[in-house]
Amino acid sequence: MSIKEITDELNDHFVLYGKNAAEVDYDGIGVCPFCNSRIDEFNFCACGGNQGVD
Repeated sequence: MSIKEITDELNDHFVLYGKNAAEVDYDGIGVCPFCNSRIDEFNFCACGGNQGVD
């Protein structure tokens, strides 16, 4: 199932963040100092939280 087939009401990422997961920008922040994953435009990374990176 593609993202376009999921209704906005059922798309949890769209409901929470206002955009689809594929549209999130990971290029502006860098990597998390704890888990070495990319930090997204909402300042979240894969280790589970906002690391206070601004």
